[in-house]
Amino acid sequence: MTNVTVFPTDARGVKNARVELKTSSDLKDVLREAAMAAGLDLSAFILNAALERAESVLDNQRRRQLSEESWQQLNQLISEPAAPTLALQALMRRRKTDGKYKKCSK
Repeated sequence: MTNVTVFPTDARGVKNARVELKTSSDLKDVLREAAMAAGLDLSAFILNAALERAESVLDNQRRRQLSEESWQQLNQLISEPAAPTLALQALMRRRKTDGKYKKCSK
């Protein structure tokens, strides 16, 4: 196993934090080769990939969360369904036979 030390490489602030990874030599070689192909050093390559994934995960999580106002609106819509339209009422009066809807006789 090889220890890989990664330092933040973006311009988001002072680089005062460390991330240490333990990996196999084979994986480190693959990462180093990919980093060179991308024109980055190993640390920058790993951090960029990790940051992209972290932002994606957090973005997906935020999209699933509703604001308090949206939550209230959703609850109101669920608890007070809209009245059926005339077209829906007519459809509900039909009976399905042989795969086709037919008007019910009264």
